[in-house]
Amino acid sequence: MRRIRRSVVVATAALTAAAVVTGCSSSGGTGSADHTTITFMLPSSWANVPGFEDNVHAWEQKTGNKVTLTPVPDANYDSLVQARIAAKNGVDIFAGQDTLKDKAAVMQPAGGPWVERLNPDVRKAITSPDGNIWGTPSADGLNATGVIYNKDVFAKAGITTPPTTLADLQSDLQKVKDAGTTPLYLSGKDGWTLLQHRSAANASFIGADKQLAAKLDANQAKWAEIPGFNPEYQALSDWVTKGLTNSDALTATYDSATAAIANGKAGAIINGTWALGAIAKANPSANVGFFLLPAADGRATLGLAKPNLLKVAKFSKAAPQAQDFLNFMIAQPQAQKFLDANPGVSAFTDVTATNPSSGVSDLQKLVNQGGFVLPFDQQSVVPQPQDDIIAAYQELIGKRADVAKFGDLVQKAWQSAGAKANAAGF
Repeated sequence: MRRIRRSVVVATAALTAAAVVTGCSSSGGTGSADHTTITFMLPSSWANVPGFEDNVHAWEQKTGNKVTLTPVPDANYDSLVQARIAAKNGVDIFAGQDTLKDKAAVMQPAGGPWVERLNPDVRKAITSPDGNIWGTPSADGLNATGVIYNKDVFAKAGITTPPTTLADLQSDLQKVKDAGTTPLYLSGKDGWTLLQHRSAANASFIGADKQLAAKLDANQAKWAEIPGFNPEYQALSDWVTKGLTNSDALTATYDSATAAIANGKAGAIINGTWALGAIAKANPSANVGFFLLPAADGRATLGLAKPNLLKVAKFSKAAPQAQDFLNFMIAQPQAQKFLDANPGVSAFTDVTATNPSSGVSDLQKLVNQGGFVLPFDQQSVVPQPQDDIIAAYQELIGKRADVAKFGDLVQKAWQSAGAKANAAGF
C-alpha cells in the first residue's frame, strides 16, 4: 500500500477496533430485501478526511442502502485485505492489491461515466494492457514529488523565481543560508522521506527514457549508469557537505520538517505534495510553493501518481450497488465537494479546487502543461527494496559514503530485490 495522505492519519484506535469488528460480521451485500449493506474496508488514514463521510451519507440517503466503513491501521491494511479476499468474505470494496497478476480472480473491472471525464494521461495510466480499468479512482487529489518551499523565506533571500538547474538550486540554497535560515531540511529519521528525493529524480530519468523502468526490471540497465544519476546525487552530497542542510538531517523527523517549512525556519524540503496539508495544519498562513527538483540536463519531468483505485470484490453479493456507490462518490458534484474540502489536483477535467493553496496551484500549472509521467515505483514490477535504499541514503547524507559507493549500494539492493522476486534477467 503506498503512502497516502500522510497528513491525516487521525482515526482513533477505538473507532478502528469497533469498525473492524462490525466489518467482520458482513459477508458482503447483506441487508433487507429492499436495501443492501456494503462493506468498505479502508486505511485508517482515510477515515476522517473532510467531506468523505458527507458524500457517503448522501449516497445512503439517495438509495436507501447502507455503507459500513471499516477503517484498518495502514500498516496492517494489505495483509488484512488479503485475508478477507482469501476467505471470500467480509469486504465488498477495498483498495490496493494493484500488483496482483490475476486481478480478475479477486476484483471486478470498473467502469462508468467517469471514464470520459478523466484527464487523458491519467486514463492511460490506469488502463491495463488488457483494456480494463481495475478499480474506480477516488476523489482524492493527485500527488507528485518535488521541492516544497516557503516563498517568503525565498523572497527574503532575494529569490523571485524557482530554480530550473541544479547549479541554480545550489545557488539559491546558499542565498537562503546567507539570509540566516536553514536552506534544505532533510528528515532522515523517517527514512521514507528520503525516498521522495529518489522519486523526484527518477521522474526525470523516466522523462528522458520512457523504457527505463522496463530496462531496470529486466536487469538490462544499472542505476549508476543512468544519464544524470551521478550528477543528481553528487548535488545532494554537495548540499550536505556545504552546510546547506540541517545539521540533524539523520535524526530529524517528517513532522519537524513540515513544521520548519510552515513556520519559516527552513527554506525547502523534498517531499510529496501530500505534505502541503501537514504544512497548512502547522501554519494556515504559510506561503508555500512547489517546483520540480531540477534535472542534471535541465529537463525536469513531473512524476504524477495514479489516483487511488477502489476495487469491488469479485465475490461481492452487492457488486452493482458497490459500483454505483463508487460512481456516485466521484460524480462531478460529489468530487467537487470533496476537493473543496481537501484542495488538490483532480484526476477529472471537470473538477478544480475552488480555493487552492499556492502549492496546489503550482502543481496544477505543471499538470496543465502535460508531459508528466507515472512515477517509477508505479511502473516497476520489481518490489522496491525501500529499506536498503533508505539505508544507502542515510550513508550518503551521513557522509559515510560518496556517490560511487551510494550507487553500488543501490545496485546491490536492486539485484537482491530482483533475485528474490524471481524476475527475468536476475
